[in-house]
Amino acid sequence: MNIEKIMQEMTIEEKAQLLSGRKLWFFNGVPRLGIRDFIVSDGPHGIRAYQDFNDNNGHPRKKEPATAFPSASCMASTWNEELLFSIGETIAKECNHYQVDIVLGPGVNGKRSPLGGRNFEYYSEDPYLTARMGIGFVKGVQSQGVGTSLKHFILNEQETSRRFISSDVDERTFRELYALPFEMIVKEAKPLTVMAAYNRVNGIYACENPETLTNLLRNEWGYKGITISDWGGIQNKRASVLAGLDIEMPESEFVLPFIETVKAGQYPFEMIDSAVERILKTYQWMLANPNRGKIADFEANHLIAQRVAEEGIVLLKNAHSILPLSKHRPVVVLGSYAQSPRTHGGGSSELRAYKTEVPLDEISRFAPTLFFPDYTLNETSEAAIREAKTIILFTGTTVELEHEGDDRINMRLPQEQMDFIKQVCELNKNVVVVNNSGSAIEVTDFIDDIQALLQCWFLGSASGVPIAKILFGDINPSGRLSETFPIKIEHTSTYPIFPGKSDKTDYTEGLFTGYRHFDTHQIQVAFPFGFGLSYTTFETTNLLVSSRVITQNDTLKISIDVKNTGLMSGKQTLQLYLRSLNSRLSNPDKILKGFVKAEITPGNVKTFEWSLTSEAFAKYFPEKHQFMVESGHYQILIGTSVNEIIAEDTIFFESKDDTTIHLSIDHPVRSWVETPKYYEIIKSLLAENREIHFYEYEEPLKRIIRRILNEKHLDSSNIEQTIVDIQNQIK
Repeated sequence: MNIEKIMQEMTIEEKAQLLSGRKLWFFNGVPRLGIRDFIVSDGPHGIRAYQDFNDNNGHPRKKEPATAFPSASCMASTWNEELLFSIGETIAKECNHYQVDIVLGPGVNGKRSPLGGRNFEYYSEDPYLTARMGIGFVKGVQSQGVGTSLKHFILNEQETSRRFISSDVDERTFRELYALPFEMIVKEAKPLTVMAAYNRVNGIYACENPETLTNLLRNEWGYKGITISDWGGIQNKRASVLAGLDIEMPESEFVLPFIETVKAGQYPFEMIDSAVERILKTYQWMLANPNRGKIADFEANHLIAQRVAEEGIVLLKNAHSILPLSKHRPVVVLGSYAQSPRTHGGGSSELRAYKTEVPLDEISRFAPTLFFPDYTLNETSEAAIREAKTIILFTGTTVELEHEGDDRINMRLPQEQMDFIKQVCELNKNVVVVNNSGSAIEVTDFIDDIQALLQCWFLGSASGVPIAKILFGDINPSGRLSETFPIKIEHTSTYPIFPGKSDKTDYTEGLFTGYRHFDTHQIQVAFPFGFGLSYTTFETTNLLVSSRVITQNDTLKISIDVKNTGLMSGKQTLQLYLRSLNSRLSNPDKILKGFVKAEITPGNVKTFEWSLTSEAFAKYFPEKHQFMVESGHYQILIGTSVNEIIAEDTIFFESKDDTTIHLSIDHPVRSWVETPKYYEIIKSLLAENREIHFYEYEEPLKRIIRRILNEKHLDSSNIEQTIVDIQNQIK
C-alpha cells in the first residue's frame, strides 16, 4: 500500500469518514481505492463471532461457535506469561477463521475493590502481574496477524455511572498503579489499537482527553498505533478529534455532521491527515495478514482452554489432605453449577461456546456419583449426604450478583448457597466446595466448616475436565491468587468510598489497594495475594544475588534453588517483591517485581532466576514528573505469596537520580538539615553561630537565619545579604 499516494487521491470526505466506524463492528475502508472495511469484535476471553457481521443492517444476531477461555482473573492466576501468549495466539487463529481483523482486548484496568463489576475481565490487583499477562496476550494475538485493542484507557475501575463518572486521582497513584500496565504493554507488545474508556479522567472524558491520548500515550510513551473509543464513549466529537482520538466506535449520530465540518475546514487539515495516516498504516498492517481465512482447529484450541483452567484453578484449603479424592469411591455432588456451570460474566466476554464441558459428567468418569441440583434438603438428599464418604458442593455467583454494567453490592455468595453449606456440613464434615466466581468472595461464614475449597473462577468451555482432574489427582493444582480474598469488604481500603456514586470517584486510597493495603497495615485476610496450595511440597535453598551494590547501568541477577520434596510432580510459583528501606516517599511494604513458575518432578531441583534493571526500583516523583530511583537499601523478598516470604537479602542502589525535593528558604529547617545537599549550604553558617533549637525545626529557614543573625546584632543589610546568598546557591 502506497500510503502517501492514497492520501493524495482521497477526498476530504473520505478522510473524515475514516475517523468514524461503520455500523456496529466495522472500521471504514476506502472502497473507491480498493481498501476494504475491517471487522472488529469483542474477545478478551474468546472471539464473539457472527455468521455475517453485515446481517441485520450491521447489527448481527446469529453467533458462530468459538473457544470460550476462562476469565482474565483465572488467566492471571496461572502466573504463566507463555500460556497467555498461547491464549492470544489461539483466539487470533479463530479470528482469522472468521475473518475478524481486531479482537477488542485485553482489559488491563485495575481492581480498586473486590466489588468492581468487571473484575472478572481484568487480570489482577497488581499492575506488574497485569502487565506481564497483557504483554503475553497481545504478543500472542498479533503473532497471527490479528490486531488487539488494549482497554479501557484509562481509570475505568468501576461500572457504576461508568459513562459519566470522573475518576479523580493523584499523579503518583495514576502512574504507578493504573497507567503502568498500559505503559509496559504499549512499549513492549505494541498493541495495534488502544481503546479509550467511557469515564472522565480528573474531569475530562477519556475519549476527549489530550493529556492521556496525546501527551502521555503518544508523546511520552511513543505509541504509533491508533486510538478508538469505547462503544458510544464520545460525548463531543470535536473534542475527541482535537484530543487525538482516531476512530469513534460504533457509527453514531456525529458522523454526517462531522464530515460536513471537516469539509468546511473547521479542523486543522494537518490534524486530520495525521489521524488518517495512522489509520492507513494500521490498515496496511492488517492487509498484510497471511492467515486471514485460515481454518481453525477448534478441538485443538479447546485443549488450550483446558490447560488455562488447569493452571488457573486455585486450591485454597485442603484440610487433612482430603484432596485428591480416591478414584472409584462414590461421591455425592450438590448444586446446580455442577450441571450448568457459570462460564462467563457477560458483556464483552459473552460468546457462543464451541463446546462446554459439564463438571458432573467429568466427575462421573472418575467415581460413581449421586447428584442433587437444588440448594435445599429433602428426605432423600439428606439421607445420601449423611452416608456419603465425600461431598462435592458447587457454588458460585449469579448473573444478578456479578456482571458487566453494575458493581457488586457485596462479596457474598447467594444466601441460599451459604445456608445450604451450613446445613450440609452439619450432616457431613467431608465437604469439598468448588466455587465459580469471577473475583473474590467472602468465605468467613463457611470456611471453617468445610474441608477443601477450589476457586474455579469462570472457566468458559473448560468447566469440567480440569475440575475433575484436580479433584481426583490427575492434575496437581498450581494456580495462585491474582487478587486478595479479604475477610470482609469493610477491611478494604476503598470501603465505603467505592463505588463513587455522584459525579466523581476519588482515589483517596492512593497506592494502598489490594495486597499493598492489607500487607502494609498488617490486616488479616482470608487468602493473600499469590497464595495457592499444591499436592506436593517444595523446599528452597541457596538464594544468591549478583551484587550488593548496583547502579542504573547494572542488572541485578537473583537466583534460588527449588526442590520438589513430595511424591507428585508439581508447578511452583515464586514471587519476587521489593521493599524500600529508606525512602522519603510513602510506599507499600512490598511491591511485586517478578515471578517464575516451573514444573519440578519429585526429588529434582530447579534454579529460579530473575533479572532486575533500574526500572524495577523506580518510583514516580510527582514534583519531578518522572520515574526515578532513590539511593538506598532495598530488600529482595522471595515468597510463595505476599504473606509467606521464604528467603530475603538486602542490596544498596547507588542512584544517579536526584530525588531530593527542591527546597526554598521558606521550607522548614528540618527539611534542610535532613537533606544532605541542602545541609551543605547552611552547615558553615550554623557552625559559625549556634545550633538550632529543637523547637525551631518546623519553622521556615529564612526566619531562623534572621533570628540567629539578629542575636549577633548584625545590621539588617548583612542579614538580608546572607539570605540572598543562600537563595542564589539553591537556584
